[in-house]
Amino acid sequence: MAKTPAKKDSAPEAELNTDAAHAEAATESFFAKLVNQFTVAWLFLTRIPLPGWWNKPEIDDADTPPKAADKGFGMTPLADTVRAWPVVGIAIGTLAGGALWLAANLGLHPLAASFVGVAVAALATGALHEDGFADVLDGFGGGATKAKKLSIMRDSHIGTFGVMGLLVLVGFKAGSLAGFTSPAFAAAALLAAHVLSRAMLPMLMVALPPARRSGLGKGAGIPSKEDAVMTAGIGILVAVLALGPGPGLVASVLAGLPVALIGWLANRQIQGFTGDVLGAAQQISEAVVLAGVAVMLRSLFYV
Repeated sequence: MAKTPAKKDSAPEAELNTDAAHAEAATESFFAKLVNQFTVAWLFLTRIPLPGWWNKPEIDDADTPPKAADKGFGMTPLADTVRAWPVVGIAIGTLAGGALWLAANLGLHPLAASFVGVAVAALATGALHEDGFADVLDGFGGGATKAKKLSIMRDSHIGTFGVMGLLVLVGFKAGSLAGFTSPAFAAAALLAAHVLSRAMLPMLMVALPPARRSGLGKGAGIPSKEDAVMTAGIGILVAVLALGPGPGLVASVLAGLPVALIGWLANRQIQGFTGDVLGAAQQISEAVVLAGVAVMLRSLFYV
């Protein structure tokens, strides 16, 4: 009787197929995580709706308490999305810079075109960061104790310090943009400023604890040091590509200094950071970058 040939062992082939499936699943999971991080960052940091086909995460607001109780209750930790913040900055900066460039090329005065760029950025973000800037001025300027400062910052009303600060801030940014020799340079600086000012914020979150036991600062969480460094690196890379190596690196230093200063001030005033502190740091960093780049291009790089 003839013997049936022994079947070849198919285990190695099956193992290879399993490894390939695992690798493919891991790749899909990695990209899905990146998309989810960007989505959460986009939905929080802008007021621009994503298209209907975009896979947006479902957020259940059924158990969310009133806004006054805890604005950070139930939110996805923003600390997990910090690497997407410079990407959001690219989008906002592109919109604002494009609006400035278009307004200038339609014949508007450079100052008027600059106000258009600043206004478009505020509309795209719902003036989220400007609101934080005004709250910090009111709180730090009007409160005598930590509790009073935090109470003023949580109040939805705006005070004298906030109004005056916003007027100076918006005028300063528009005036700095109007000082560029061409709308293209102004648009590039606006792009770099929006990216860098957001890319430096995670470093502040790593350096300070949340000042409240609730609220956006607490709900945002604390990013890892690795994510904070990577986010800053992404911002610096974009600035170098937008402005060139010399101006881009100097602009990166200028972006980090105000964030460090606001962190130091917040630590003295309220012993930590809040969402409003992050907004104030972003706004001041953006303004300093715009003014610094305008001066650099004129006096150092002769552009």
